[in-house]
Amino acid sequence: MSTMTAPTLSHRYGQPTQRRKLPASFWYVLAALGVALGVAFVLWVQVSSQGNPTARDIGFTLTSDNEVDVTFEVSKNPEDTAVCALKALNPSGAPVGWKEVAIGPYADENGNGISVQTVAFRTLGAAHTVTIDTCWIPENK
Repeated sequence: MSTMTAPTLSHRYGQPTQRRKLPASFWYVLAALGVALGVAFVLWVQVSSQGNPTARDIGFTLTSDNEVDVTFEVSKNPEDTAVCALKALNPSGAPVGWKEVAIGPYADENGNGISVQTVAFRTLGAAHTVTIDTCWIPENK
């Protein structure tokens, strides 16, 4: 039996190439680019959400198995009319009521467009909770 020497990997496939180390300036530029993109994203979010109304649940009362009163606070530009969608849910989380409410131009004593609204609406069954689904400014002002 003859002994064969196995060729080394470098003879068979060639020498591996040495990776060049990236210069420090590359990492500084990459970090600056990351920070600039982060700042641009935050500014974009801020600008795109300006003027959109926001709402906050205050509470609700079940007046009967088929009717609820919901109280909520809306914050918007004082001159805008907003529409808020309210939804009532049964104990399993299925919707049993829906109402869209228009909130017209309003300014409080400080000139802010923050108002508290109380709305009654009918449901298809007993509601377990009532909440604000969303608020928006209608397209055709």
